[in-house]
Amino acid sequence: MTAFFGIEERDAQVFLDKNIICYPHLPGGQSDLHGIVSAIKSEDLVFIKRCTPQSSLHIKAVGVVRSDYPTESDLGVCLPVEWVWQGEKILENFDEVLSLCGNMLYEEHNIMVQREIIDLLPERYRLPQG
Repeated sequence: MTAFFGIEERDAQVFLDKNIICYPHLPGGQSDLHGIVSAIKSEDLVFIKRCTPQSSLHIKAVGVVRSDYPTESDLGVCLPVEWVWQGEKILENFDEVLSLCGNMLYEEHNIMVQREIIDLLPERYRLPQG
């Protein structure tokens, strides 16, 4: 099963330009690897978002992680990503509070959000209907 990870848009353009996603940093400068619910793996979906709790969620880009193996760069510990959708999708009217929305990186468990992200994927990434 693919996991979904939301990433705050602060470094979005750099991630899009370099086809990567990087783990956030703690105030001391080290990567915040312990703040992640589970490790991001190859074929997981990542999305760049902007939101605040109890408001709308703006999805800016959706990508597919291409490797389990991180690399070190000037941005820190990063994974290669194929960005398959870019734009602005606004999701509103959630039945629950977007409690993790303000986090730099979090695993998305809201099924409504997951479905919206899947709908943004190009056809080649979707399961066959049947």
